[in-house]
Amino acid sequence: MRILSLIILLFISIQIKAQEINWLTIEQAEKAQKENPSKPMFIDIYTDWCGWCAKLDAKTFKDTNVVKHISENYIPVKLNAEHKDIINFRGQDFKFIKSGRSGINVLAYHLLQGKTAFPSMVILSSDGKILNTLNGYFTPEQLLQQL
Repeated sequence: MRILSLIILLFISIQIKAQEINWLTIEQAEKAQKENPSKPMFIDIYTDWCGWCAKLDAKTFKDTNVVKHISENYIPVKLNAEHKDIINFRGQDFKFIKSGRSGINVLAYHLLQGKTAFPSMVILSSDGKILNTLNGYFTPEQLLQQL
């Protein structure tokens, strides 16, 4: 009985894990996109202090339909806008610039075209073109409609 309970718990844990988005860093995503250039990147740009970003993670990005759609159609990326280390992307180094309460990594600033609102999501083609930018919190239904 104990072994059966462990097997059931393991199965449930695998099922829960299977229903999550496998987020990549921007560097990992760049490599993945070289292998699959037809898939655009879906970049979730967030900050640690952003309440709406946390709600997006807890609700929208856990929705089964959203997980399935993003996983099948995009290379999913999480990018902390306040990442302090240098990010190398497309052969260019992007640094953190201190300003205001904290600062911003220049890559996030560049992807958001200077409009720093969080959460924001950017769809980026394999040739580096911004296909779409979504600012603010979206319910699962609203996000799927935009995608």
